[in-house]
Amino acid sequence: MLGAALLLFLATANALAAEPARRLCLRGPVAEPVVFHGALNYDKAGSGAGAMMYPAPGLVGMLAAVATHAAISGGMRESEKQKMRDEADKVLLPYRPALANYGHQELMLASLAEMKTAGDKHLLPAAAPCAEGEVVADGVPSFFMTQDQRALILENAISIQGAGARPYQKIIRVISPAQDEGAGVAAWFNDRENLLRKVSARMVAQSLDIALADAQAAGEPSDPFKTVRYNEGGAERMERAQVISDQCGQLVLRTLRGNLIAVPSKAPQAPAAGCPAAAL
Repeated sequence: MLGAALLLFLATANALAAEPARRLCLRGPVAEPVVFHGALNYDKAGSGAGAMMYPAPGLVGMLAAVATHAAISGGMRESEKQKMRDEADKVLLPYRPALANYGHQELMLASLAEMKTAGDKHLLPAAAPCAEGEVVADGVPSFFMTQDQRALILENAISIQGAGARPYQKIIRVISPAQDEGAGVAAWFNDRENLLRKVSARMVAQSLDIALADAQAAGEPSDPFKTVRYNEGGAERMERAQVISDQCGQLVLRTLRGNLIAVPSKAPQAPAAGCPAAAL
């Protein structure tokens, strides 16, 4: 049976499709190129604070999660944390030449084509004004590659105005399905297609779809929280969360802190109509 959380999510999505579509105005960051880092984990330094990404640039008021983590790991010296960041970034050294030419304009345009939210959409530069009556979505995406090079992690700081009763701000996290063990540069940048660009665009599109649905949701679901296991590259993670959606091999979860994350399903079903072909 469908839980209340999933029913609420589907009802919101159907409402978005049924009501007169308002044009979506999407704006990305001014800075180029797209931000990529190596994923790191402060546990390795003995802080016990768990996995943590770099804070996304911009949208300063949205970084409550970063502040919380800073309080937990406050005993760690900044020099030690910077050393860990530098070490984590080494995983991207073979990718840097290709990533240097990957700009936000290309990423956002590709993401618009992948979005499931109904209605007309267009992309404007970060400082450009959107037209009156449009739903305005500003996104600041940051990507992280797992140290085994099998998956990408997106943290997209999203601000939406015009989609609900009040302005919406949240960091949406998306974890890509894992590539086969031993994957590396040859898999992400092969002769047939640029897989990294394709996957990153789908991840941004998914984060925007999640945020837009959440911004218009009538209220938070009442389903009980449960332990959900998922893969982050080759590593298994777990989260206490409500399952908001289970579609196209991805689970959308609402955590105990109210954060929204999309993770690969441990038991993906056969692709349904409307689901993209597996890219990994």
